[in-house]
Amino acid sequence: MNRIRRAPWWIYAVAIGGINIARQVLFPPSQVGTAVTVGLFFAVVAISIAVVTILHALIAPRGRE
Repeated sequence: MNRIRRAPWWIYAVAIGGINIARQVLFPPSQVGTAVTVGLFFAVVAISIAVVTILHALIAPRGRE
């Protein structure tokens, strides 16, 4: 069976935090509405999880399975 290999939790946390900071610089919460801020946050989380998982699966060496 081909399982999805996930990265360690801290890589997700760093990616989400870093991209969220960049999002706040590009789209300051004071200039966009609350709904847009919340929507952008969830988009950042979803995209970060997908990208980190894909990169980790491609880059990390395979362990014993």
